[in-house]
Amino acid sequence: MKIRLPGFKTTISINFVFILIGIALFSFGETVLIGLSGALVQSLWNTQTRPNPVQVLFNAACLTVCTAAAFGASHGALAMLSLNSLAAMMVVGACAYVVLNTGLVSLIISSAEGRPLRELWSSCYEWTFPYFLVGAAVAGLASAASLGTGLGVTMLVVPVMYFVYVYYRMHIVRAVLDNLSNVSRENEALLICSSQYR
Repeated sequence: MKIRLPGFKTTISINFVFILIGIALFSFGETVLIGLSGALVQSLWNTQTRPNPVQVLFNAACLTVCTAAAFGASHGALAMLSLNSLAAMMVVGACAYVVLNTGLVSLIISSAEGRPLRELWSSCYEWTFPYFLVGAAVAGLASAASLGTGLGVTMLVVPVMYFVYVYYRMHIVRAVLDNLSNVSRENEALLICSSQYR
């Protein structure tokens, strides 16, 4: 399940949720493997066109680096502060992942398309922040449920993740349709103005 962001040639996927769950429940190597696997599935599975190998390599490297950094930041910060808090681990891991992921994607798009980095990062962050926020909450709930009650309760979070995906997809479709409607109205106004001056 992946969503294409308006104005970008990239997608976001629900693998972020699994990465955060991995940060809470698994070892560094296992969590990085989740990130790498998620990147490959996102890049190669159910694509409209055959992906460019450089893009697949970048996606794999980006998600692997972001996963490793989020794991290191969350575990390192908690160890340094002598904390044992799942909530703190989720917050630090999610923040590190979001900032690094949106920054790297924006940097590559900026250099490839010659667009301003600050504008791209702001747009990328604007579109993905609510998704990451809800994803972090779902991952935190799933991790807490699995630590306390077992895998059965954790699996109840899967439908929530699906509904977040559907909602987000509908939100993006609505935003694109609103944008098209605005462009259509602007074009109609221009046609009316140009026909009055003939």
